[in-house]
Amino acid sequence: MEREGSGAPMIALDGVGKRFRSGVEALAGIDLAVAPGSFVSLLGPSGCGKSTLLRIIAGLVPASSGRVVAESDLAKRLGFVFQEPTLMPWATVWQNVYLPLRLAGKWREDVAERIAETLAALGLEGFEQAYPRQLSGGMRMRVSIARALVTEPRLLLLDEPFAALDEFTRFRLNEDLLRLWQRHHWTVVFVTHSIFEAVFLSSRVVVMTPRPGRIVADLPVELPYPRESALRTAPAYAEQCRRISALLSEAMT
Repeated sequence: MEREGSGAPMIALDGVGKRFRSGVEALAGIDLAVAPGSFVSLLGPSGCGKSTLLRIIAGLVPASSGRVVAESDLAKRLGFVFQEPTLMPWATVWQNVYLPLRLAGKWREDVAERIAETLAALGLEGFEQAYPRQLSGGMRMRVSIARALVTEPRLLLLDEPFAALDEFTRFRLNEDLLRLWQRHHWTVVFVTHSIFEAVFLSSRVVVMTPRPGRIVADLPVELPYPRESALRTAPAYAEQCRRISALLSEAMT
């Protein structure tokens, strides 16, 4: 069952293209609408422009052509999680998560409870005074996600956040992310090159071609939520993965 919001899209891209000064054409003719409450994965081969598209949605990179239409003030309610945790090595877990709130002018005392709740939701309770060097890769990524979530975003953008993690840690974080998404009703755009991850997480999977990236398929994932670890061995899950794998193979050729 697809879990989409209703009404106008939260963000819409109309004919978006991106050509860099080097002459490299990263994206061409991207049409994409993201509904409130949806979990949309951008799936495609390395170098197809997925990360560039995510940065255009975030307003970090301007489009060369086309237009991006977003809800008013969405930029103020946006969280971004990069592929690397990008934590301050000299700061504790608590200080790293507090950073965006401090930059927004929030006093520590006013947001201490919110930070504590966010850390607990990501399994970081008891690690508040630890430094990044003392944490595993999975724990560092949890801190990075907590830093994005503590701002209470409406739109959460994630750029292959679990790509460098071992399979067991990746599965656990997939499940934790879904649990939090269902609780908080964010809109999520998730970049991945894993078909299995895209199908497990998403309400929609958007398949892209090699560079210049174009959208060749935009498919609902017809699996009910909540999704637990047992889903990964279910025939319906395997069929959805097979279907999207075939489309990705077509796009590659």
